[in-house]
Amino acid sequence: MRQEHTPSFKVETTLNCWYDFGLGRGGNIIDLAAELYQSNDLCYLMRCIADSYPVPSVPTVASSFAPRHSAPSMERFEVVSLEHRALVAYLQERGIPAHIAKANCKEAHYSFNGKPYFAVAFENVNNGWELRNRYFKGCRGRKDISYLPWARDDPATECAVFEGFIDYLSSLALGIISGADAIILNSVVNVNKAVPSLRNYTVINCYLDNDNAGQTALAELTAIYGSIVIDRSTLYAEFNDLNDFLVNQSSTIKQNK
Repeated sequence: MRQEHTPSFKVETTLNCWYDFGLGRGGNIIDLAAELYQSNDLCYLMRCIADSYPVPSVPTVASSFAPRHSAPSMERFEVVSLEHRALVAYLQERGIPAHIAKANCKEAHYSFNGKPYFAVAFENVNNGWELRNRYFKGCRGRKDISYLPWARDDPATECAVFEGFIDYLSSLALGIISGADAIILNSVVNVNKAVPSLRNYTVINCYLDNDNAGQTALAELTAIYGSIVIDRSTLYAEFNDLNDFLVNQSSTIKQNK
């Protein structure tokens, strides 16, 4: 519980998502349950959601009210090369250079109720898209991991695991994963989906968040793969995640110039 005088938690009913400006995170109802119940066990989270929102009994009396329609979905969804100044500037504010942003991300355009929107787009393995801009964090399509093999002739022996794609981009900006494949969970509830892709590596470097959810995900991977799982969060132990560390480093460099 935070002591605040200004509301910092937003629910976007048209997108069926939420965003906590205090935490700098958001997502769908599963992501919210993961934050509230500090777990990434999907079955457990679904039970918690069901228990907290019981189905009411329905009276048999006829109603004169019009039926309630479900929230509209994204319309005219289109993905193009990342070029929009506002989106590039947003990533630069988070320490991501433009050349890294453009090489690894796309730009999504879509609309709700006739109103146009745009966001940075990052693809997952199920043809879904993680969407981010300065005011919104969400997903188009099915939530899943992103898997990015490093370009080479021989298969990699190491894999780096990140919670979100902003942290992955941060690692590229810091130059700390050269030569390693990468898996972006896009949510800690996707840890189990990443497990099959990790079985052939001899080293698994985890750059997860310094919070309960991140540590739980680390513990799950360690329970499966043992000593080949290495906790790299010590690099940014004083910060919530790798991107916070990068932003701080970038600010320090600018101040010292």
